[in-house]
Amino acid sequence: MLKDYSENLVMFKGRNKIATTRNKVSPASKDFFSASKLMWKSIAVMLLLTVGIGVGSTIWYGTQVKIALDKIGRYKAINHELIDEKKLLLAQRDLLLSREHMKEAAQKIGLVTPAKGQLRYP
Repeated sequence: MLKDYSENLVMFKGRNKIATTRNKVSPASKDFFSASKLMWKSIAVMLLLTVGIGVGSTIWYGTQVKIALDKIGRYKAINHELIDEKKLLLAQRDLLLSREHMKEAAQKIGLVTPAKGQLRYP
């Protein structure tokens, strides 16, 4: 029996049979597969990192949106409170500027129109 050193051809003496072995791999293909394994491992690592970064960025973006919506709601509530307070202050201002209130305030501090017998300086 003669054996080929490339490990893919086996020759038998007798009846001139040549059989090729299919389960044996040549050294060149072993190097290819080892490089291929390294390539697949690096692709798997890059894929896992990409998925991790994608999930992490999605979670971060979701929390940022939630925080922004909370701020919008808080600012809206503050805005409504300020609008209500402004309406109350405008109503108070209108009451203070009314003619009756001005007369009452003037009488409290002694500012009254003079009587007929009093001297008036124009």
